[in-house]
Formats: sequence, C-alpha cells, structure tokens
Amino acid sequence: MNKLHKSIITSLMASSMLFSCSKDYLTRDNPTATTDAKWWRLETDLYNNLEVIYVNQMSPGPLLTSATYQANCRMHMSGITDESVFRANFGSWSAYPQGAVTASDGYLSDTYRQNYIDIRNACRILENYSRVYMENTTVKEQRAAEARALRARAHLNLFLFFGPIPIVDKSQDPTAQAIKRNTQEEVVNFITTELDKAADILPATYSSTDAYRMSKGACYAMQVQLYLSLKNYAKVIEYAKKLMALGVYDLHYSTKAGVNSYAQLFSYDALENKERIIFRRTGCSGAFFRLAPKSLSGQACNGPTAAMVNTYETKQGKTLQELGQDSLMVYWKNPLYKNNRDPRLEASVLVPGQTFVNRLLDPFSAGSTDPIGAAQSTQTGFWVKKYVDPADVSRNNAGTMNFMITRYAEILLSYVEALVESGDWQNPDVVLYLNKIRNRAGMPNVDVSIYNTQDKIRELYRRERKVELAFEGTRIFDIRRWQIGPDVLSGPTMGAINPGTGQPVVVETRIFNPKRDYLWPIPLQELNANNLMLQNPNW
Repeated sequence: MNKLHKSIITSLMASSMLFSCSKDYLTRDNPTATTDAKWWRLETDLYNNLEVIYVNQMSPGPLLTSATYQANCRMHMSGITDESVFRANFGSWSAYPQGAVTASDGYLSDTYRQNYIDIRNACRILENYSRVYMENTTVKEQRAAEARALRARAHLNLFLFFGPIPIVDKSQDPTAQAIKRNTQEEVVNFITTELDKAADILPATYSSTDAYRMSKGACYAMQVQLYLSLKNYAKVIEYAKKLMALGVYDLHYSTKAGVNSYAQLFSYDALENKERIIFRRTGCSGAFFRLAPKSLSGQACNGPTAAMVNTYETKQGKTLQELGQDSLMVYWKNPLYKNNRDPRLEASVLVPGQTFVNRLLDPFSAGSTDPIGAAQSTQTGFWVKKYVDPADVSRNNAGTMNFMITRYAEILLSYVEALVESGDWQNPDVVLYLNKIRNRAGMPNVDVSIYNTQDKIRELYRRERKVELAFEGTRIFDIRRWQIGPDVLSGPTMGAINPGTGQPVVVETRIFNPKRDYLWPIPLQELNANNLMLQNPNW
C-alpha cells in the first residue's frame, strides 16, 4: 500500500469498510463492489453519499443511540470547559480538564479520523458527481457545493482542535508518500476559498424538509468562526455583514404569550425557527436521557458548575460580584432567589429545590433519588436543562428535537467581539446587538454608564457569550481565543452549596498547562503512521 498519510488513508477507507489488501481500495467500497467509474449514475447515488456525510459531520448535542461518534457530541464537550463537569458510563471527556489526556485518547483519534472520513467522502462526490444524471442541473451543482462546504467544515473542525493539519482535496493519490502538515496560511486559504466557492452556488434558503443542508449563510457563518479564531476582525465583520444582509436570519421570539423567547428556542415549540443556521436533525433526541436527573431515568452526564451558574446577572443587570460577597452567597445557596436572575439561567440549568416534571430536585438529603456524586447522578448539584423538554419524559432516548450547531445569536456576538477588539468599541452596533440579545432573553439594556470603556465592553460581551451559548459547544474555542485557560480551568471545580455544611461541593481539581493545552495533541496512531507528522508543542 502507498503511504498517503497512512492514518488518514485508514480513516478515508474506514467509512466504506475498504480492505488494505485490495489494490482497488481507492475506487471500490468493498472488494466485490463496482468501481466509482461505474457507480455514479443516479441522483440517489449523489443524495445517499451526501447523507452519509451529513449524518457523520453534523454534531449532535448529547449522545445519540446510533449514527454518531461520541466525540462529536458538543453538549457533552462542555465538560472540558468551566461550564460543566462530565461524568458518564462512556467517553473520556472527564480526563481532559484534569490534565490526564494523552495522545492515545480515543476521542482524539475519533475526532481526527472521522473528519478525514468525511473529507474523503466529500472528495469522492466532487470527483464523480458530473457523471450523475440529474434533470435539474442547478440542483446538481448545489449538491456538489454542499459537498465542498462539508469538506471545508471538516477541515475547519480539525484546524480548530489541532491547529494546522494536512489538507486533503483528493480521495486518491497513488503516487503520494507520507505528507506533512500544511502551514496555517495554507489551511486558512484552502478553507476560505472552498467556502467562498460553495457560497457562490448554494441558495440562501431551502424548503422546510431541506433546511438542514449547507446554505450560503452556513458558509458565511463558518467564515466568521474561522476568522474569529485567528483574530482577523476585519474578515469577521465582512462575513458577519454578508450573513446579516441575506435577510434570512433573526433571533427567535416566542410564539406563545407568557413564554420566554430564549427558553422556547430550545423546546419543541421552536423546532423550526429563523435563528438556526447549521443544525443536526433530531440532534437532541437523547437530551432527556443523557442530561435529565436520575430520578427521571436520566443520566445527568453534565453537571453545571458554580462558575457557570454564578455568571448569570440579576434581572437588574448586576453581576453577583458587583453585589458583594453576602449577596453572592445568597444567590449561590439559592440561584433563583426571589426569581431575580437572568431568565437564561432558568432556561439552561436546573437547581436544587426546583420541581421538574413533578420531581422535587433535592440532591443533598439522605435517601434522595438524585444523590449528589452517585453514578449517573448530578456531580455538582445542578443539571443541564437546555434542550431537556418535559415532552420527552416518556420517550427519554427517542425525542425528535434538533440541535442548533450554529445560530444567529453566535454570529451577532462574534460581530460585536470583532468591532470591540478592532478598536471600534464605540460603534453603535455594539450596544445595539448586545441589547437585542439581552432584551430577547428578558434582560435590560446595557448600562452604558458602567460599560463605557473598551475593557468594560469586553467584559460584558464575554459574559454574554458565556450565558447565551451555554452548553452549546462554543466555550472551548472562546477559552482558547481569549487565552484564559489558567484563569478558568485551573484549581478546584465547585458546584452547589451543601445546606448541611454551608460549603460548596468540590467536585475535582483541574489542571491547565498554557504551554500545551490550547491545542489538542495529534493522535499517536497518526504520528506512528506518518513520519513527517509533527506533534503539537509539549505533548
């Protein structure tokens, strides 16, 4: 076998169960199957191969029972950040914040391998779609553009997690030998060029049944994410404005009187909404089972931390730290004290003393059905509520709720960040869009008498990102971009206050090495297979 980056080839072959002993492995899906030259004929061939990529590439929220790889579940990934603690009978996220992960970790290998599987499958589509007969040639070109966008997204995923990685733009290259990592400039140029090409062809909108597909707006959103990671604020602003100018997206507003707009967004009442840009169909089908309390047959895999719960302001727009130590302790003991917190807290987190689906949540009392620290029970005394809809209580691992991977609020917050960090912090759009996001959730306008310097506005938009996007899989990239790992991922991780002791629960002690941990290590199997591959620093 040639050495086209053996590990990558292994990944590219795996999705099709190819055999290394066959010389036709680059063109056959198994030793007896027809070759690509004979296979690509019907519209269903193109459609089915695209579906394989969508199912694998689009991140679920919590773990699904099938059709996914565990490391791709973005809500569980919040357990490697200061948002939550992860404990489950599957997965290795709990090792990451404790400094125990190594280059042989299975989640690292899966993330690396599965994205290259998607890249290989997208390459096959781009190399063969022209032979497919489709009466509607416009749709045919759109399907190819979807594959191009998905290939770019897989490269973007790899770049955000591992740094510069090898660019793969062909499904086969019989003459290639082991290959080295491309430079950051090359990777960025490849991703942005691919997304631009795709955006030129893709539509801005689809019918309801096709709304999950890569769109013009999805390409612009990925450009925003790419350039924000690089702190190229001019490009963030450029692509955010392109997305906003489409006129397709908006914040979601409640369709029912008396129901908070933010809370409704993560329920069945908002399955279709104008805020979603990229989403996984039924990507939260396992939300109730994986996140709900043990007393409701849930696994409580992610327990929100006190650092997360105490970030939410009061309804008057005051931080708990502003109110002083005494008030901080009052709200720490009773986070929903006098119903006076940012409504996004109640929409995102369940706390002790609440009743949820007729269960009084009491993790500290003897004989509790939700005992703190027990297996498949809350580790912090808190539970994730976002996407956990009471309608799923009797079908707790078979819901139909979608998971929004990227939504409009994220793009608005990225636009605000780019304005502030480029020095244009007094631009009216900064307060305009912060107010829109806050008001939608039921919070007051920005107090410009307090948030009146670049440093104070930075403090505010960072807090807004944390509470608005809690548990959605974006926090890890914020921590890396802002270089705040030692501040938020080191030392004791605490949960709710135990009423018996008056002290917060200490769940674990976290370790963060700023000389190492802002990138994941290249998987060991990749290093062993490719002698030109270099490991990330200090791994």
